[in-house]
Amino acid sequence: MCDDCVAVANGLYPLHHPRQRRLPMTTPDHATTDPVAALIAEALRAAGHAHAPYSGWRVGAAAEFADQPGAVHRGANVENGSYGLTICAERTAIFAGVVAGARRLRRVALVCRDRDGAAVPEIVPCGACLQVMTEFGGPDTEIVIEGAGTFRIRDFLPRPFGAGVTVPRAGT
Repeated sequence: MCDDCVAVANGLYPLHHPRQRRLPMTTPDHATTDPVAALIAEALRAAGHAHAPYSGWRVGAAAEFADQPGAVHRGANVENGSYGLTICAERTAIFAGVVAGARRLRRVALVCRDRDGAAVPEIVPCGACLQVMTEFGGPDTEIVIEGAGTFRIRDFLPRPFGAGVTVPRAGT
């Protein structure tokens, strides 16, 4: 195993690939006492495992669920040459939680790094991710975006699809 593979196995660097730059995966000292900082640190760790050969944007997410206190489920974006098959970091983190038995989403933290490893605070979850967050959390679920702040799902998706929403039929 090469030195980089050892570092990956120890969680120090993201998976390496000739087309992807190495990003430092460090945890700030204050992350151990601040739960939001700790969640952002977990999202940063997840971003290191993103597969983003097309966009170069490595997104990481970390999800907390009310019904699994203390557990953090991580996810990263996984791109595909057939772009419609790409999946976002938010959904991979939430689905990892669901697979582990969680159902009540409390908070999701997001981080993004560009090809050069610079932070990209302008990210916002897509509509599909917001709808999945609503399904498992509700409109007041927190979304923490590194460098941008804390928001609620309702800030981005004021009228989600759900059991109480009637979709008009064509021609009516």
